[in-house]
Amino acid sequence: MRDGHWHVMGRQTGPGRSSAEPRPRWPGVAAVVSLVIVVAACGIAGQGASPASTGSPDGPGPQTSSPAATVASSPTAPSGESAAPTGDTDPSPSAGATDTPSTAPAATPAGQLSFANWPLYIDIDEETGGYPTLEKFEQESGIDVTYAEDINANEEFFGRLQPDLAAGNPTGYDLIVMTDWMIERMARLGYLQELDHSLLPNFEANAEDLFRDPWYDPENRYSIPWQAGIVGIAYNPTLTGRPITTFDDLLDPEFAGRVGMFSEMRDTMSMALLSLGVEPVNATIEDVERARDKLLGPAQEGQFRAFYGNDYYDALAAGDLAITIAWSGDISQMKLYDNADVEFIVPESGGLLWVDSAAIPKAAEHPVDAHMVLDYFYDVDNAAPLTEYVGYFSPVRGVPDRVREDAQAARDEGDDEWADQLEVIADTAFPDEERLENVFEYKRLTEEEERTWNELFTEVVTD
Repeated sequence: MRDGHWHVMGRQTGPGRSSAEPRPRWPGVAAVVSLVIVVAACGIAGQGASPASTGSPDGPGPQTSSPAATVASSPTAPSGESAAPTGDTDPSPSAGATDTPSTAPAATPAGQLSFANWPLYIDIDEETGGYPTLEKFEQESGIDVTYAEDINANEEFFGRLQPDLAAGNPTGYDLIVMTDWMIERMARLGYLQELDHSLLPNFEANAEDLFRDPWYDPENRYSIPWQAGIVGIAYNPTLTGRPITTFDDLLDPEFAGRVGMFSEMRDTMSMALLSLGVEPVNATIEDVERARDKLLGPAQEGQFRAFYGNDYYDALAAGDLAITIAWSGDISQMKLYDNADVEFIVPESGGLLWVDSAAIPKAAEHPVDAHMVLDYFYDVDNAAPLTEYVGYFSPVRGVPDRVREDAQAARDEGDDEWADQLEVIADTAFPDEERLENVFEYKRLTEEEERTWNELFTEVVTD
């Protein structure tokens, strides 16, 4: 951000999600402080036809909201799958991936799908607890979706899936949403199916350019974005007693014991690197050692209350933390629902842009159905309600305009409060150049670099 400060109201989600109780209305009010979307990939072998399938042989063109029709395209099946590598591998996402696919019979949905996501990362009906856009998908496609808020942290969830992924077994999930760097790792290890873009016409037509061909997944071979956001700093001015502007404020002894850090190694170490004037993509091991040293002394002296996953949200909202590393969208929701005093900033040294993407794990049992739900959410009619609820940046072209239309409709109906909130969301539903001015990408780590970074970070966390 040019002024280093960006906050808006919003319904929290993103890498950090709250365990807070449901809010009083749907679609959950959102105002966004975040950026990054992610959705992942799949190479498809033909699935058996299901009585629940309603696929049309003609298939839709772009902008259609009927996912069932997308199965008309002829998907591809992997012609040779390599086992997950052990030891060092080529850092390219193609390493360990499937070979060039061969033509397969037309794909048919199985009529069921298991979808793992982060908490509060989809629109929720606060009265029923259901998921309106997914329910609409089920009605239109005939596919039964089992949706679970099973992801609390990237490393934790990856650790649960890795034994099955390494053995080539189904994980129990057909679709997962992971952060960009984890998508890169899983693709590199051969743990994701390659996407069949012939089954993703809405993505091809409507994806914003910013989210095409990303650093972590060239050509969106294994993933497509879900939502996006920014890593920065949140603080409560009533507790800090002054504005916060820099990463080094997290290390001020005045706040000892009331500071939160992230257990996500890449977030914490990359923010520390930025504070040293080092862009993460250019960081050497010596730079990372300096970042370790910068954090180690304060950690040993009790500066940090804890290294948090999603649970930092509750500690900040309750006033247990005065200042913490934070995910932007969380603070948008917090200001609206849980603690209006809390502010979000991008520190002077910079923040990080993250993208959460949806991907299809290797050996997923219902990849065609997974493709269909991915493409469904790239129709603006379905993407806009999601954005209005979660409050993050949307990867779908046309969402801001649709949200503005909904805001005007709400105002015409006399609901000025909801209209005001939607107008804020519309202005932040896609990042402009100013918002990206002081935001940086993560470094794509080789396996050796990742081990070293983790070892250095572990010294900080355990001391």
